[in-house]
Amino acid sequence: MGQMVVLSAEEVFKVLTIEDAIAAVEDAYRQKATGKGVAWPMVYEQFEPGVADMDIRSGELAGSGLFGLKLTAWFSQNPKKGLPEIFGTTLLCDNATGEPLALLNASAVTGLRTGAAAALGAKWLAREDASKLLVAGAGHMSTYMVAGVLAACPKVSEVKVWEPVSDAAPEARVERMRDEVAHILGACEHAREASTYSIEATADGQGAAAEADIIVTITPATKPIIPDAWVRPGTHISCVGADMPGKQELASALVARAAVYVDDREQSVASGELEIPVAEGAIAPENIKAELGEVIAGTATGRSDGEQVTVFDTSGIAVQDLSASKIAYGRAVEAGLGTVVEL
Repeated sequence: MGQMVVLSAEEVFKVLTIEDAIAAVEDAYRQKATGKGVAWPMVYEQFEPGVADMDIRSGELAGSGLFGLKLTAWFSQNPKKGLPEIFGTTLLCDNATGEPLALLNASAVTGLRTGAAAALGAKWLAREDASKLLVAGAGHMSTYMVAGVLAACPKVSEVKVWEPVSDAAPEARVERMRDEVAHILGACEHAREASTYSIEATADGQGAAAEADIIVTITPATKPIIPDAWVRPGTHISCVGADMPGKQELASALVARAAVYVDDREQSVASGELEIPVAEGAIAPENIKAELGEVIAGTATGRSDGEQVTVFDTSGIAVQDLSASKIAYGRAVEAGLGTVVEL
């Protein structure tokens, strides 16, 4: 029946870097834009609303010879049982035969590919001279947002981190983040020295947003955390947190003012940052400028001038995971890592 390789989180981190993830997600977006990749509709079910749920994101990358899926399960009571809140697995299959190739710990890939997606929004849509980054959200995933933008945008040198939805002060979190970001960037082939950037906590979200050239939002907010009035002309915003129905991080008026790009049109309207603005009538689906992959592939234009506000909504699609997981799988096999299972 064939063989499948099973990779743990530790093994994935040994063979996959943020630079790899940026290249992989960029390729996945390009394939999607040129008809070689497809994101299939998300499956989302709640076992107990607000307590436990799961989602399945699947798709195909014909240009890479793959199809597959990522299954993520969230059980909020798990910490009481000594277990993580989230479990995730990614399955890679050969699209010529259907043969399962690999099963990976999805959490190891998700952080890197999500940071890569946010960073690609900045790389392709921010002003060329952008140097100041604000990350709204100080949770675990914020580390990957910072590392991704610093890897993809060499001119970014000043990073501020603001926590808008929790009472917890971000100072201690940012102290750890500096070490985490340095470790992530240090693993890259083109490592970036910590002396070339600064990472600071801020309690003044409005002031930081007003100064920022690039804003990345990575929160579970269900009410806008960034009002329209906070954002100056020329700013780019990568929205990452709105990945399920009912979530919203940007004021609808801000979305209406901006040139809006997405990773998948239908998903962004159904369960991404555009869901509520569309429902409110602030923006229509046809107002979406393009998918980012179309900009990368050269079939659509990006930023038009230095005064334009650009928004990139990445609600997360399977082709990101498949492309990054393929790199991890190939390198793990070469290095003799993983557990081979006879099917």
